[in-house]
Amino acid sequence: MALVSGPVAGGRTELLKTFAEKAAAQGALVLEACGTARESELPFGVLHQLFSTLPVPAGRRRARELLGDGACRLPGSSAAGPSEYLRNEANEELWASLAELAGRAPVVLVIDDLHFVDLASLQSLLYFGSRLRSARVSIVAAQLDCPLSAGQPRAVLVTELLRHPRFTALRADPLSRNGIRAILAGRHGAEADGRAVQSWHRLTGGSPFLLKALLEDQAVAAERVEDPLPGKEFATATLACLHRGGRRFLRIARSLAILAESESADLLPWTIEEDEDTTSRLVGAMEDAGLLDSGGFRHPVVRDAVLAELPPEDRAGLHRRAARLLHDRAADPPRIGVHLVAARHSAEPWALDVLLATAEDALRRDDLELTGRCLRLAEAACEDDEQRMAVVLLKVRAEFRLNPAIAWRHLETRLTALREDKVRLDQMVALLRPLLWRGRQDEAALILDRLTRAAGELDERSATELYVIREWLGSAHPRLITAAPDAGVPGGVRSMAVADPLTQAAAVLGGVLRSGPDESTVPTAEWLLKTTVLDEGTLCAIQSAVLALIYADRADLAEQWCDHWLRETAERQAPAWQALLTSARAEIAIRQGEMRSARRYGRAALSLMPRSAWGVAIGSVMANLLISNTAVGAPETADLTLTEVPDGFFETRSGVYYLYARGRRQVAAGRLHAGLDDLLACGRSMQDCGIDLPTFVPWRSDAVEALLRLGHRRQARNLAAEQLARPAVLQPRTQGISLRTLAATEDDPAERERTLLRAVDALENCADRVQLAYTLVDLSDAQESLGATRRAGLSAQRAARLAEERQLEPVLHRLARTGMTGAAAMVPQAREPETVAWDGDVLSAAERRVVMLAVSGRTNREIARELYITVSTVEQHLTRAYRKLNVSGRSDLAARFAGAGSGLVRAMNRGA
Repeated sequence: MALVSGPVAGGRTELLKTFAEKAAAQGALVLEACGTARESELPFGVLHQLFSTLPVPAGRRRARELLGDGACRLPGSSAAGPSEYLRNEANEELWASLAELAGRAPVVLVIDDLHFVDLASLQSLLYFGSRLRSARVSIVAAQLDCPLSAGQPRAVLVTELLRHPRFTALRADPLSRNGIRAILAGRHGAEADGRAVQSWHRLTGGSPFLLKALLEDQAVAAERVEDPLPGKEFATATLACLHRGGRRFLRIARSLAILAESESADLLPWTIEEDEDTTSRLVGAMEDAGLLDSGGFRHPVVRDAVLAELPPEDRAGLHRRAARLLHDRAADPPRIGVHLVAARHSAEPWALDVLLATAEDALRRDDLELTGRCLRLAEAACEDDEQRMAVVLLKVRAEFRLNPAIAWRHLETRLTALREDKVRLDQMVALLRPLLWRGRQDEAALILDRLTRAAGELDERSATELYVIREWLGSAHPRLITAAPDAGVPGGVRSMAVADPLTQAAAVLGGVLRSGPDESTVPTAEWLLKTTVLDEGTLCAIQSAVLALIYADRADLAEQWCDHWLRETAERQAPAWQALLTSARAEIAIRQGEMRSARRYGRAALSLMPRSAWGVAIGSVMANLLISNTAVGAPETADLTLTEVPDGFFETRSGVYYLYARGRRQVAAGRLHAGLDDLLACGRSMQDCGIDLPTFVPWRSDAVEALLRLGHRRQARNLAAEQLARPAVLQPRTQGISLRTLAATEDDPAERERTLLRAVDALENCADRVQLAYTLVDLSDAQESLGATRRAGLSAQRAARLAEERQLEPVLHRLARTGMTGAAAMVPQAREPETVAWDGDVLSAAERRVVMLAVSGRTNREIARELYITVSTVEQHLTRAYRKLNVSGRSDLAARFAGAGSGLVRAMNRGA
């Protein structure tokens, strides 16, 4: 007797088959049978299989008679219930038929899956085993290592077989790594390396059956041996192994597939309703068979196959059971919620809270699909208006990153509850931002009034959030705040709120808008941008910090950070967030004088989110398009005009910006009165809101232009003087714009030239080449009126070059009207001025290099990048060069070397 044991699909059946073929080839009579789970309780099932293949018809008939005759049986019992056994006389007659055959040729009884053989057949096989010495008969069987599903009586009988004196035990162990290496070498004709062998062994656990299936998948996919990828054949083979393992193997696999949703494999014993010891033994047997690894599936394709085979009602039942088990053990709500969602089950009394918490968690992880499924299921669990509002507020947050218009439609259905005062105080706080986004100032004011009157009833979290929002309102909707943001706020709440990124960002932006940047503005904004994690709650903080950098005249830093966050929003597939930051990127491009880029970013922002979804923020994106189109002389189009705006739109920061851009466009188009009305209205709104800062919107500069063209010189001069008196006017870009504005109101050409030279020097230190081009045109006009034709030509020449580089059609048209489009040809070809004695001892080599680049039109930052030095070092070199050459600034420097041309460059190179 021999018994081959091993794991499921470990090669036992293949070994029996090969042995039977070889025995038959050598003349033996092979009688085969196989136990099955379905027939394990059918008496004499395996004996019927064995004796139905006898070569003698009479023997087959007699065996059927003996097995079917009730008189040949003895009643018995087992733990499973009543049973029957053959009388010894019947067993003796069956054995005699085998012995008679063995007299002519060896007889081999081959029985596969012994663990499923019925008890009656096992008793007879045990009887035959006791008589093996008297005949040439062998019994060869195979069974699983873990025959738990066979039942205790069957296991006892198998144990008796093991005690037989002529018994031999064999094992069909999984393939070792060397075994896999040999099979791969035979299949591919070359020995696989250690990493490849490790991959194949990890996926199959050494199971020959699974290895064969994996090889078939690789043949179909034409994959390399180093990169095995399980596919359909592997999944099918695994399912076959599970079914061969029996009911318990299947139940474990299905439970593990369900529990994987929440990483709760530790609940397996309670899910399958087995004790922990039995569960451990079963899992161990499945690991030996290559079906599991460390208690989990070896590849996701296996789990997918198990779930696909599981009937929907069974799957839902397992999910419900897992959810209840996790809830009973006080697990984290998201682990419970995934099972409720999978089961579409919200009937538990605790389901709503779990689903809302799961939706919050999924939203933080950008899993919008799970968020939506949670909230749809949560709606079914709601019983009152407060619960429905909680669901809607989460829906608004989830939808906002995709399309705020859809988010608003969810909220609009619940506004009646707000008007009827059926909304909790903490929910009112959460309603403020979406209401203000849509310009619903009346409802927002109603909420603020109610919250102010009920401030003492707010919990700490809501009080903190309210403080944060009020601080943000100060810079985004300043007219809505009538009291100090921190009025009546407890110290603990205030300290928590101050630590919130939105509070800090709003404070930084508000400070810039009200009084200009200080020494802490840029470091604080950068620190916030470095440490803040982007989500729907911090988006406003990030926007505010970027805007603070823009209005602090650090467009270079704002560009770096805005591009960083744009990449993240694109990766996270949040088009609304991406649209808002793209609009900010357009504003940065305007500050850098990149008007074509600003138009591109503005159009991109509108393409990312429909206009109906922008709310009051539409003002900023449209303002950027108006300003950039005006600068490059693009024709007017109706799509850049806002015919309808939300209530209170022009009292928001975005609305003020749009009013300024529209006024500027009107002035450029010659509609001076309409443009002036817009600009003055913009100024009044800024003053009323306390954000009248030229670094944000230099409305006075454009109003001055309109007033001068209308002949109101005194009023224009007053506005120009006012702008120079505003905070933060010494920021380079703002200073240059303000000085150019002042110069336009001056009657004395010499004074105008001096003021414009100061403006040019200021603008040289910023990236806005557009403002520099306009200032150079003004300077050329002033110099022409003084009779300094050569200097005027040089200024016009440089203005023309900048206008051509930036495609500034209005500048080119203005130069054409004044006859200076051919400025280079109009400049007298003067010899190198005698006043310039270019001596290598006058400037150092480093100073010469900096001066050469400055004369060619580079900004300080461009010079610093080209020479790999700091901006501060460039400024120091220029200051020393101005002193040594006795010039007042860049423009004077350019005029000083006018006509020097290649001689200057040669001299500099010679000195260098």
